[in-house]
Amino acid sequence: MTLPAPSPGGRIRVGHPERVRDQLMRCMRDVPFPPSRVPLHPVVLPGAVYDELHDAAVRVLDVLVRTAYQLGRTREERLDALGVDARTCPLFVDDEAWEWRYAACIARPDAFVTPDGVKFIEYNAGGGVGAIVQTQLLAGAWVDDVYAGAPLRAYRPYAARADMFERMCRREGTERSVVILGSVADLVRGVSSTRYFDTEIDYLRSRGFTAGFYEPTELMAGLTGGTGKLRYPVGLRHFTVHEWTQLGIDWGPVGEALEAGCQLVASETSSLLFNKKLLGLASEGQPWMTDADRALIERYLPWTRVTGDREVTYRGRTWSLTELITAQQERFLLKGATGMKGEDVLMGRDTDERTWRDALAGAVRSGDSIVQERVESVRYPMTTLYPDGSTRTEQVAPVVGPNVIGGRAAGCLARYFPDGADGVVSVERHGGAQNIAVAA
Repeated sequence: MTLPAPSPGGRIRVGHPERVRDQLMRCMRDVPFPPSRVPLHPVVLPGAVYDELHDAAVRVLDVLVRTAYQLGRTREERLDALGVDARTCPLFVDDEAWEWRYAACIARPDAFVTPDGVKFIEYNAGGGVGAIVQTQLLAGAWVDDVYAGAPLRAYRPYAARADMFERMCRREGTERSVVILGSVADLVRGVSSTRYFDTEIDYLRSRGFTAGFYEPTELMAGLTGGTGKLRYPVGLRHFTVHEWTQLGIDWGPVGEALEAGCQLVASETSSLLFNKKLLGLASEGQPWMTDADRALIERYLPWTRVTGDREVTYRGRTWSLTELITAQQERFLLKGATGMKGEDVLMGRDTDERTWRDALAGAVRSGDSIVQERVESVRYPMTTLYPDGSTRTEQVAPVVGPNVIGGRAAGCLARYFPDGADGVVSVERHGGAQNIAVAA
């Protein structure tokens, strides 16, 4: 399958490199965005593929939510079924119905457009899902500015999130007043301004919301304004406990805000949806699944299994899982259940035999990982401006991430290696490029 290249023949005409860079960097100022190796156009997908990515992302997410819910009768049983230490997710509220209502309100899978169609290789869920802001700003940069007038379209995450808060305030019976909780210290590459958060605050205000951004140290004062009454009854948790703990940022005020009645989303139950074991359980099939559920999962998930000392069926044959993954190492990846940004991922093709065997043995003993059949993206021509002023066009393999916010399509992130390499793509850990996919 070949994705359409930028061309004068009806999609986009790539502009002068320095001018494109200047327009792009003006839109992306003061937010985490790699300043070198600047893309000169977005990833342009056929409209049908772009729409299928978003539609399938919503439907597969629904199956994963039901998979998580069916793991037990109580929160404790579900955490235990996933092997999750409750101390790693300390911000649950007592209202279970509320927890599940807003568990999947913000999510983004990672996907490849393969020769066999769309395949989702993992799901990220929670208020801390990354690059929502970049997806919004890049959509504005490419569609509204650099290539204004070209037949391109992109869903906008801020619109989807404002719609989500609109429905939430109506359902929960609150005022249309929203707080964004985050920290500049959680941003990377030396960003020190609050523009990353301010752009969404400005958008919410343009939609008629009262809105404010607060660092955790300012949160309680900001929520009450010294009056003892909540000024912001709903809000966004723009962080993960894991990352803030690593950075030494005190998330204690978040618990205080929840106790005071501020409804911060996504709920802590989103941490269950983030667990990659759900993909293994869904891929293997569950007794409660309908034929439609099974067909959906088979179509959109690669073969995935939770690690353990057990038998599995692969391509019509029964194997010991260890025997299969050892004998066909090049076909598989090994992923930790809760790793982020490319952490805890080994690609069998790129790993020496001894390291692979040792990692697999550890994962089988602990049951804390998944094995997944490797899928490959179709190639796409991407033109990049390098710091020395040169431009190069390479056939890249994008990882695309269609955002799902409030159950709706919300724009599509794209990451890739500008030199055409493939493998585990992470902007922060592996130097990948950050972009978006748009429809043509």
